[in-house]
Amino acid sequence: MTTMSVKRPTVQLSGAALMAVLSVILQCLPPIFLTPWYMRIDLVAVPWIICWFLFGFKPAFLSLLLSIPLVGLLGPFAGGWVGAIMKSVASMWMILIPEIARYASKGNYTLPRYTLSVLVAVMVRALACVLFNLYFAIPIFFGMSPSDVIAFFSNPRFQSFVGLSLGLIGLTAYVVEVSFWNIVQGIIDAYASFLIYLAIVKRLCLRQITS
Repeated sequence: MTTMSVKRPTVQLSGAALMAVLSVILQCLPPIFLTPWYMRIDLVAVPWIICWFLFGFKPAFLSLLLSIPLVGLLGPFAGGWVGAIMKSVASMWMILIPEIARYASKGNYTLPRYTLSVLVAVMVRALACVLFNLYFAIPIFFGMSPSDVIAFFSNPRFQSFVGLSLGLIGLTAYVVEVSFWNIVQGIIDAYASFLIYLAIVKRLCLRQITS
């Protein structure tokens, strides 16, 4: 597995800006799924990760920074500044950890290594979101204390089919709900972007062959 990582600064800046615009457009679309506690399952982070594949870490992080203010404001269930921060906190691991793995591989970044880095990234993402949602996002968004949040997840009204099917309550329900949906979102982000990247590379290779 190879990544393109185009080095020309003007191309990198243009790519980062384009992917930022695509991210904001995706934010304006209805989510794929919305949890009862208002986490969106969507494709907003996919352009940032495609940017990482094509141009490297710095342009990808720039793309995230450019688009995240509007991601927090536009579209259904945007979440305001709290939503913007949480989207950043959740998504940055899907770029940072694969970048560390790519750097450590010293040019031998294979698909199995990418898969392993994605596995680590979604686990770190889940842990970060469990902590941030408990002590920051949900308390601010709903005006609750952390203990209120735990009680909140004991109510079946605020659980998705995951918690309900397992009959979970309290802290266990909270951890499972937040972890599960962040792992799902992380896998969607990682592999939707990877498949689109492969399609872009294939298209570029075909263009070079036929030109």
